[in-house]
Amino acid sequence: MIDLKEVLTEYAEAKKYKLKEMDGGVFSLDIAMKLSDGSFRYQFVWAWVIPGRAKGQDCIYLNSRIGTYNPTVNLYNLMKDSGAGVYSSVTIVNDKDKQGNPCETIVVHASPIREMVSKEEFLYILWEVAERADILEERFFGGDNN
Repeated sequence: MIDLKEVLTEYAEAKKYKLKEMDGGVFSLDIAMKLSDGSFRYQFVWAWVIPGRAKGQDCIYLNSRIGTYNPTVNLYNLMKDSGAGVYSSVTIVNDKDKQGNPCETIVVHASPIREMVSKEEFLYILWEVAERADILEERFFGGDNN
């Protein structure tokens, strides 16, 4: 069973990513993605443990924002494009916007069972969540908004 804080801290230090621990054991990791022109774009991923989520087993919940849901979002194409994830999926969650107002946010998420995921698998899933969110954010919301 992996220790979330330990794995994220080690990974962030090795990659020189910004890692922040917030209240309640929630971690925010700013993942850098190198673009074809050599520049970087960044994608935040949040991670925390949810005890007993999967039939009594702990899950590590990961999510990364794509954009705020609104009636003009092309959900049909978004769902079609989101199928490229192997370990992740897309959902809508209750959230707050930058001003603190309630909203619904479209996120890429994954929730591997903590007792069953290795460090290497976890890091792959973490990267996939960030990468899929970045791609979908660009396609459906016009760029890096979150």
